[in-house]
Amino acid sequence: MINNKKYRIFICATEQSGDNIGSSIISELLKKNYNIIFDGVGGNKMSPYLTNQYFSIKDFNSMGIIEILFSLTKYIKMIKLLTKRILQNHYHLVITIDSPDFNYPLIKKLRKKQYKQKIIHVVAPSVWAWRSGRAKKFSKIYDELLVLFKFEIKYFDKFNLKTSFIGHPIYYINKNSKNIDNNSMIAFLPGSRLSELNKLFPYFHTAYEYLLEFHPDIDIFIPTLPHLKKFIDNFVKNWKIKPIISIDPKKIEEIYANCNKALVCSGTASLEIAKRNIPQLVIYKLNFITEILAKNFINVKYASIINIINNKMIIPEITNSKLNKKILLTQFIKLMSDNHSNNIQIKNINNTLKNINLEQPPYTLAADRIASYL
Repeated sequence: MINNKKYRIFICATEQSGDNIGSSIISELLKKNYNIIFDGVGGNKMSPYLTNQYFSIKDFNSMGIIEILFSLTKYIKMIKLLTKRILQNHYHLVITIDSPDFNYPLIKKLRKKQYKQKIIHVVAPSVWAWRSGRAKKFSKIYDELLVLFKFEIKYFDKFNLKTSFIGHPIYYINKNSKNIDNNSMIAFLPGSRLSELNKLFPYFHTAYEYLLEFHPDIDIFIPTLPHLKKFIDNFVKNWKIKPIISIDPKKIEEIYANCNKALVCSGTASLEIAKRNIPQLVIYKLNFITEILAKNFINVKYASIINIINNKMIIPEITNSKLNKKILLTQFIKLMSDNHSNNIQIKNINNTLKNINLEQPPYTLAADRIASYL
């Protein structure tokens, strides 16, 4: 234990990957000091640790410029309430995780209210992809930034923001030893937001129809979150191949060990599938207007971080206006039948992953950095 003083920490995660990171960091911090009270925003994983949970990740379903604009009034009200609570409760430390479009305005408002305590942000905004000016803005309001990728440090160092590389949470994921040449089980990962499910599930249905005709004996596995399960149940209720749907983390890990292929919504899930050594096809679709607006700002060609790091297509991906049922089907058939390409994909992924992970656990490193402020 650090000492016997009682600390209060506010922690904010508005999406599933942040909830995963937040719960693990809290767990590591509690191993160091049992006199910490946590309040904040999180999902099912963080919830048991939070004495006061002000909002849930279920309250954050917007993705893209247009979608966020429609939710702007709601988010402004949430930021106002959270600012009030943080100032009232005199937290010793504030931690925000990812979600810069929500967390940055929250912290900016706090600083304008003369909040003087230390504030740490976990997961760098993707300034290397778009809106590079955020690096300078972050440096003005945060005390330290914990980044998942080593190449991100240089973008913030030049603005004198203390930046620490902790490595990526895929450190904790075991490689899959299943034979990828088989087609016994495929994972469908349609996203962690309802908005993603609504946009992408028609394409997962197209993939299902192909499997029904040409691979009727294959098992379909859909790992998901408690608040999304009923929607997925409704999407697949008429499927003749009944998918295995699970919200249990332990069961999900067990089932992944039997997966040979994956169709994945772009994001953290794609990197996790890559670490598991499962060949994948990545898909994503922004609102059409959001896509047009984003083209003027985005500095990278790809959606998947593995592809971005290599600046070439390691993992096949189909995104935005390029994503239609015909192109999806062509790429999906290749995923299911081209074992040579799949093996090359896994080989290139593993070469890339060597540069992502540290020898030490990311959550332990993150907890050490945070504890240094207590």
